[in-house]
Amino acid sequence: QIPTPSVPAFQPSTPIPERLEAVQRYIRELQYNHTGTQFFEIKKSRPLTGLMDLAKEMTKEALPIKCLEAVILGIYLTNNMTTLDRFPISFKTHFSGNYFRHIVLGVNFGGRYGALGISRREELMYKAPVFRTLSELIFDFEEAYRRCWHTLKKVKLGHCVSHDPHSVEQIEWKHSILDLDKLTREDFRKELERHARDMRLKIGKGTGPPSPTKDRKKDVSSPQRGQASPHRRNSRGDRRPSGEKKPADSKAMPDLNGYQIRV
Repeated sequence: QIPTPSVPAFQPSTPIPERLEAVQRYIRELQYNHTGTQFFEIKKSRPLTGLMDLAKEMTKEALPIKCLEAVILGIYLTNNMTTLDRFPISFKTHFSGNYFRHIVLGVNFGGRYGALGISRREELMYKAPVFRTLSELIFDFEEAYRRCWHTLKKVKLGHCVSHDPHSVEQIEWKHSILDLDKLTREDFRKELERHARDMRLKIGKGTGPPSPTKDRKKDVSSPQRGQASPHRRNSRGDRRPSGEKKPADSKAMPDLNGYQIRV
């Protein structure tokens, strides 16, 4: 019987860097899929909750995986590390007349950047969170590609992924697309740091737009605050005095209120 790798379990006191090493060991123990057959179908447009269900299936089947599956698995295994920021990093390279694509899960802990993933090449997967800036991390990958005789052509950076495994949000895979043929070295570095700054600002303001459930709660609560409130359903962003707004259609009110009561 073939032994199955054990999903890492952590004590609350286990430091985040040690947890990341354990997660990477688990991903590595699953081994890279050289068969040419994709064991798990991953659609990037699926909501996060669906991708997390797929990651749970990966841990049960314990089959070899490729880079995109490793990213989904990395997100799943780090969901309880709420002080860790995770975001996808995609690479497009050129070698011997052909283009190649690869993806890893970028991580940021305590202002230091690193990466989780799997690859045929040891230097194109795990990076301990020791890089002071995002550009230092990406330049390290670029140098690793250069040692493999690959020329880095494009880098796609996503935004931070929610830690809620039941979130219906989609992962933002390519918020920034950087074409190295069109950027100078300095411009490339500046764009990388701009993206890092955007991620920090987004985290500071929250994890993105509210869920559909929260939107519906705002809408259904409006009629219960009084007769002047229903017209706010036209635009929640409108905060002008009620006298400047178009009066609500009184004929439509009974039906709407009846619907809200049924809900």
